[in-house]
Amino acid sequence: MSAPRPIEAEYLSAAEAALTRAVGGGDGAASFELRLQVLEAASARFGGFDLAEFHEAFEVKSKRPAAELLELAAPVASAIERSLIHPALALSALAREALQEQDRKSTGAYHTDFRLATRLAQLAAPKLTHKSKVIDPASGAGILLAALTHAVCGMDRAKTAHWLAHGVYAADLSANSLRAALLALASFTDDVSALKAMRARWYCGDSLMADRKVWTAMAPEGFDAVIGNPPWEKVKLSRHEFLKSSGTKRHYGAQIHGLDEERFARQRDEVANYSRRLWVRYPDLGNGEPDLYIAFTDLFFELCKEQGVVAALIPGGLIRSQGTQAMRQKIFDASQSVSLSIIDNRARFFAIDTRFKFLAVALTKAGSEKSKREPITLLHERGTPTGLETTGTATIGRAALAAVRDDLSLPEVRSVAEWKLFSKIAEAGVSWEEPGCGWTPKFCREVDMTKERPKFLSRATPSALPLVEGRMVQAHRFGVKGHVSGTGRSALWEAYTIGGSRLSPQFWIRPSDMPRANQHRADVLRVGFCDIAGQTNERSLMASLIPAGVVCGNKVPTILFPDDPSEERLLVWVSIANSFAFDWMLRRVLTTTVNYFLLQSVPMPKLAKEGLPWKKLVSAARELRTLDSAGPTRETYERMAQLRGEIDAEVAVAYGLDLKDMELVLQDFPILDRGQVSLPGEAKSTITRDSVLAAMAKRTGSRSTVWSRRAVEARALGAMAYVPSELALGGENIEEEEGAQSHG
Repeated sequence: MSAPRPIEAEYLSAAEAALTRAVGGGDGAASFELRLQVLEAASARFGGFDLAEFHEAFEVKSKRPAAELLELAAPVASAIERSLIHPALALSALAREALQEQDRKSTGAYHTDFRLATRLAQLAAPKLTHKSKVIDPASGAGILLAALTHAVCGMDRAKTAHWLAHGVYAADLSANSLRAALLALASFTDDVSALKAMRARWYCGDSLMADRKVWTAMAPEGFDAVIGNPPWEKVKLSRHEFLKSSGTKRHYGAQIHGLDEERFARQRDEVANYSRRLWVRYPDLGNGEPDLYIAFTDLFFELCKEQGVVAALIPGGLIRSQGTQAMRQKIFDASQSVSLSIIDNRARFFAIDTRFKFLAVALTKAGSEKSKREPITLLHERGTPTGLETTGTATIGRAALAAVRDDLSLPEVRSVAEWKLFSKIAEAGVSWEEPGCGWTPKFCREVDMTKERPKFLSRATPSALPLVEGRMVQAHRFGVKGHVSGTGRSALWEAYTIGGSRLSPQFWIRPSDMPRANQHRADVLRVGFCDIAGQTNERSLMASLIPAGVVCGNKVPTILFPDDPSEERLLVWVSIANSFAFDWMLRRVLTTTVNYFLLQSVPMPKLAKEGLPWKKLVSAARELRTLDSAGPTRETYERMAQLRGEIDAEVAVAYGLDLKDMELVLQDFPILDRGQVSLPGEAKSTITRDSVLAAMAKRTGSRSTVWSRRAVEARALGAMAYVPSELALGGENIEEEEGAQSHG
């Protein structure tokens, strides 16, 4: 997982360099104090206020004469003006306290990018005037309030002064953060008295536990707008995190040495006590470790007045996680309008994994139970160098959502057409728990690869069983990669050509070293899947039959169906799970891990066990299992591709899909067929799409021949459907025995 440098840091690099030169480098409180004073001087240059008067008003002991500070700030202000960021937002970013990793973990603080701040301000501003009351209850350095000030007041200095003096409120745990927020907002005005009146109303402390009298004193009827980027972490303390907070460098799975058990126990008790207080105050937190962002979302609603607006940055779990169901229900019940923008981190908003998804949420609080509830607006947005742009929009009726998603989790559909397709599949399918259907699963993570690592063997012994890792499982294929040498991230793995699968593990384990409750799983045939996935991967779900005589690591959860333990049931499940229709549904709710809750939220198609479609799926999956190790010949592969196309068509029809539906499904898999030869005049190969649609046309009795013609032409040129890109891009010849080597 990559953690990129935020693009904001690049834009402000010149200003940061000028600020470092002005301060003279160094660490510690004295250096940080001078840094803040230089930034206050830069703010004075933009706002026009008297710096000495400002320091006197806020009891700042100047480290340098005002004239000298203003001189030091000149190059900083000049660099800010040359950047692509509004001065107030730039000042906020530069005035932030530096957060170490352990600080981010303990506080859940991830600094807000200027583009996101601007976007939230745009969502809230249309409902506000310069006479409105707004608050950020987790303000940090105030970048959201600065963006909102600019959006509401523009260049009108008189409106800005009134807005600051009477309407802007902030709260934060850190006094330094509030000071940063003050200097950022000060850049809008020369009225020190307005700034003083504003700062006198702010609250320094834990907003989540603040007495409600604190808020009612600020706004007896509630705030016109609540804006925020609340902490995203859970309230917990593990031994690993405790050691890291103490400065100990270690990694998950490492042995714990030198742990101060007494101090750890005290901190653990403090965390547990705080959690209990949170549950009392915010009952919608649910069970388990409390998520701070859920508590803050609850607080946002509490602070917002009727017909007021809430605009916030929230992790994507709000719309999909099992633990956020109560909060989703509350949002939909208490909001007149709901707008949710899905955004990922590819544009480098935060120093976290680029695949991480979060939401820009805009809610209008309902005036009463009788207030009209508008449909949910679901947007997809992506970052640009200076802002965000919308890439997809869907409108979802609340009753329609409840009809297909009991938990009110929102599928990530990008258009009305996708929402209609999602609803169609959901309505045609059945729950895994539907009585009499036989799909009630028994999941198992057979061996924890971290916890049980000391018990692993590096070579085969008569008493040990091969250990299956996630990379060894693909769609309809088991044993697709074999270990060559090395361990961990430096391990070398060999990718086997299609038809050439075999078992070559990195580790073995004795059955007696497995958790006792799971030992019986190694004796039976079951199904398993690789739980590491992503919405934009070539394929999201990859499942196969798991034979007896092997043990699966935790990244290959296995499933048995106690109501129907037959081999046929397993074969049909593998067929469904590997189909494009099922994968498409899963991609609507997936992040980076296929957990049990998300997997089971995708309905199964209605299939009679003795019906012809069932028998076709059994026969095709059984033949695929045999062919997977029959030898890597082109003849073998062409047959496997044909069978997979027939399975995809059969499952799609079972879900009630037609040819046009399948065309829409396949649009969600744009990186299929990388490395395959394309048709003349076309930029990339579409052999898999064409083969699936040809099979679909045949299955539905369509007269269209365009897809079969395209597939035939592509095969004549040497293209092969369903080939994973790692094989095609590696220059593999399907007829050769040896596959390419790849690093795991």
